Amino acid sequence: MEKNSKIVVFEPNMISSAICKMLKKEGYSKVYMPGSDEVNLEDEESVFSYYDSMKPEYVFCFAGPHGGISENMKRPAEFIYKNLKIQNNIIHGAYLSGVKRLLFITGACAYPKECPQPMKEEYFMDGKMEPTSVAYSMAKASGIEMCLAYNRQYSTEFIPCIICNNYGPGDDFSEAGHVLSAMIRKLHAAKTDNIPYVEFYGSGLPKREFMYSEDIARAAICIMGRLEKPGLVNIGGGEEVTVKELAFLVKKCIGYDGEIRFDTSKPDGAMRKLCDGSRLKNLGFRPAVSFEEGLERTYGYYLENEVINWNN
Repeated sequence: MEKNSKIVVFEPNMISSAICKMLKKEGYSKVYMPGSDEVNLEDEESVFSYYDSMKPEYVFCFAGPHGGISENMKRPAEFIYKNLKIQNNIIHGAYLSGVKRLLFITGACAYPKECPQPMKEEYFMDGKMEPTSVAYSMAKASGIEMCLAYNRQYSTEFIPCIICNNYGPGDDFSEAGHVLSAMIRKLHAAKTDNIPYVEFYGSGLPKREFMYSEDIARAAICIMGRLEKPGLVNIGGGEEVTVKELAFLVKKCIGYDGEIRFDTSKPDGAMRKLCDGSRLKNLGFRPAVSFEEGLERTYGYYLENEVINWNN
C-alpha cells in the first residue's frame, strides 16, 4: 500500500476502529470507515454503489454480528444469515470494482472444535465445528473459502485472516460481548454493588489466547502490505490463559474482593483455541502490548465510558 492509497475499512467496531487509527498513525492519508448512514452492508445495491463511488484500492473487512457463547446459542439463524449476506456483498463487490487487495478477518471459531493445537492454517475445514457457535462458524468459513475461490478463478488478491481472541477500547461490554469484556462488566458491577460473588459459564478450564486490538490492527496492516502470495493467515502469537486465570486477572485489575464461581452446568465451548502465528511472525510482526498493560487500558476505557448503558 502507498501512503496515498484509498483504503476502506468495514464496519465500525473495535477492530475496524483500531485498524483505521493505526493506518492514520502510520501516515495513510485516505482512510474511510463508512457508517450505516453511508452504506447498508446487508443490501447488495447499497454496497456495490458505495464501491462505485469510492473506488477503493484496499479493503479491510471485519463485519457482521458476533458475540460470546450465549449470543451464538440465542441467535444462530441471525448470525449465519446476516454474516453470509454482508460478506458476500463485500467480497463480490470488491471483485467487481477491481480492488487490489482485500483482507477478510474472522475469529478462531472458524477452525474445527477438535483442531490440533496450536491451530495451523492447513487445519482449516479439517473437522466439525464447535456446536455452540456452528452457525456463525460456518458463515465465516464460507467467507474464507469465498476469498480463496475468487483468487483461484479470478486471480484476485483476497486474504482471509483468522484472529485470536481480542480486546481493547471500544469493545462490546453488553450481554452480547465476548468473554473478557463480559468479565469486566460483571466484576465491575459486583464491586460497585457489593455483590458477594460472580458466576461465569462453564468450568473455567478452557484456554484462550488474547491479543490487544492495537496489535491486531498492526498485524492486519502488516499482512496487507507484506504477504507475497494471498492465502489464509493466522493473526496469533498473543498470550494464552485459562478462563479461570483470566477471571482472577480481571478481578485483580478491577479490585473486586468477592468470590468467583463457575457454573459447570453451562457449556465450555472449545477447550483450547491457540492460533499458530508462525506465518505472521515470518512477516516480521511481534505483539507490542502485554496482556497486563492491555487489560489496564481496556478497564480504563470502560471506566471513562461507564455512563453508557451497555445493556442496551
